[in-house]
Amino acid sequence: MIAKVTKRAVLVGCTYNETRFSLYGCINDVSNMNTLMVQHHGFLQENVKVLTDPLLPETKATIPTGENIRDALSEMVKRARAGDVLLFYFSGHGTAIPVYVPGQPYREEKAIVLVIWISSPVIPSYFHPYFINIIKFLI
Repeated sequence: MIAKVTKRAVLVGCTYNETRFSLYGCINDVSNMNTLMVQHHGFLQENVKVLTDPLLPETKATIPTGENIRDALSEMVKRARAGDVLLFYFSGHGTAIPVYVPGQPYREEKAIVLVIWISSPVIPSYFHPYFINIIKFLI
């Protein structure tokens, strides 16, 4: 018997409203991605978590802080089963953070910039445990 595939998503949009880093269109990006996933790719709306900054009426639980994104990813991954589809989508600023290790070549770690962390970006490895543990479990 073939198990039913469940599709889940965490969609994040950061406009950095009322800062000098404001972006226009990130909320639309998330809204369009949500519509695309639900109407054309078989995602159920209840399996799509949307986190956006305060351009839209929201609660503290839907603002894209590091904690809220981590919680949403953790919940998505915790519910995953082998064969499921998991999507993380981010519309906002990105950056590169220099990593200096004595005796090692220079490198940069890519990071996303969250709405309240303008001066302190989040490195994707911050979310790494939530994905790598479930991937090991599902394989």
